[in-house]
Amino acid sequence: MSLTTKELMLVQDNIKMTQNSIKIMESLSELCTDTQIKSLCEKMANDHRSDLQTLIKHINSATIQ
Repeated sequence: MSLTTKELMLVQDNIKMTQNSIKIMESLSELCTDTQIKSLCEKMANDHRSDLQTLIKHINSATIQ
């Protein structure tokens, strides 16, 4: 897959935002006393981890135009 420099920068920005979202969800999960909310935060962190892996695959397989 070919990416322009701008597209690559956008993917990199998305990676940073996704990493931040993971940290936030993990922190919120640790603070929660309600088991349902804690579980939801953990699920959201895991979903973001999956998204992060997908974004990283795009970066690793991309060629720059």
